[in-house]
Amino acid sequence: MSALFARLATVRRHSLSSNLFVACLGLSLGVVVLSGCRQKTQPPPVAPTPPVVAQTTPPPKVPFVRRNMPRIDLHTHILLGSGLRAARLFERYGISLAINLSGPPANHGFEEFIVDNQVAYGHLHTFTGLDFEEASKPGYGARMAEALVTAKNAGAKGIKIHKALGLEYQGPDGKLLKIDDPGLDPVFEKAAELKLPVAIHSGDPQAFWQEPNPKNERFDELLAHPEWSFYDAYKRGAVPSWRELYDAFLRRVARHPKTIFIGVHFGNAPEEPALVAQALDKYPNLYIDTAARLPAIGRSDANHSPETLRAFFIKYQDRILFGTDTALSRGGTPAMFGSVGTDPPTEADGDRFFDSTYRYFETADTDIPSPTPIQGKWTISGVNLPVEVLEKIYFKNAERLLGVTAPKSPLPKQEQGPAPTGDEL
Repeated sequence: MSALFARLATVRRHSLSSNLFVACLGLSLGVVVLSGCRQKTQPPPVAPTPPVVAQTTPPPKVPFVRRNMPRIDLHTHILLGSGLRAARLFERYGISLAINLSGPPANHGFEEFIVDNQVAYGHLHTFTGLDFEEASKPGYGARMAEALVTAKNAGAKGIKIHKALGLEYQGPDGKLLKIDDPGLDPVFEKAAELKLPVAIHSGDPQAFWQEPNPKNERFDELLAHPEWSFYDAYKRGAVPSWRELYDAFLRRVARHPKTIFIGVHFGNAPEEPALVAQALDKYPNLYIDTAARLPAIGRSDANHSPETLRAFFIKYQDRILFGTDTALSRGGTPAMFGSVGTDPPTEADGDRFFDSTYRYFETADTDIPSPTPIQGKWTISGVNLPVEVLEKIYFKNAERLLGVTAPKSPLPKQEQGPAPTGDEL
């Protein structure tokens, strides 16, 4: 076709009157001219402009930067002699003040933990425990209550009750001591008198009562810790069901309206936020913490959409306390972040744990790596809480409830030393 138009242009230069002849000549050569034999030639076609191809390379992802505000971790486990090391670790990850829930009962070494707190320059406080060895003897409740007075005077900020209550501890009759056992009433009445909040770990994840097979969402965790499974014991009738323990916990809360209770691990029912909401609505003396349950509440399913959980956090913003369940023992033993598998935790584990934790609260990201992958093979979605809600959950609620203040100054420089890495975590 281009050759034809070149020939036509040459002819046109010689004679305008020969247009008809040239057009017909083109037809005789087998070329079809759309308008037939015209008086004027058509201009050459213009090549179409190539379409603009959209840029397919995504923009570079902006690294997440946690908000600059104090944080009080209400749920940590720091063994004796690790106070300063723990404070350094927490400072690295944006924790201003850690609350150690592993304090022993008074007269069982609790006073030494208070000394450890002082070594941490005010960046660590400790709850006391209860001596359940007493529970096998008559009159145990009154004696355990009196020990709380000694602990309070020594500096205890609260009381922690381990999940073994209702599962392992025995009463004077040799039977399992229940969470709502009337013999323990003096303990909780004394807690109200002393204004010591009571943090209760009731039961465990519901998956621990289910058969530990690949269909169990906590299968990896139960493979690493088969002793955490209650499936066989429950089948034998040796331990109560998850629901029986949860209901006993709520009966305890209801019996002592003047006592402040903290249902740890998202109110002891992270699988069912609706149950937790019902309890918070019914019992104004009940608070919850978020420790080690972000994989459970951050997933997207019928009970845990980010919209549902965001509304939950906003509604109960005055009743929720930030916690991680970070554990640290003495020496060079690695820290535990939420849970632990067969391999010792690494620096990368700690970085991921805290990065994902803060992204959950502070962003609307939907692809956040699980803080603790062993607790479930899924990502979590953030709830993007308003700043005023974050402040309450991160530190203001704890300050009000415990009568503490998040330190505004860092650890003394001469005491900081290098940041812990590798095995030092």
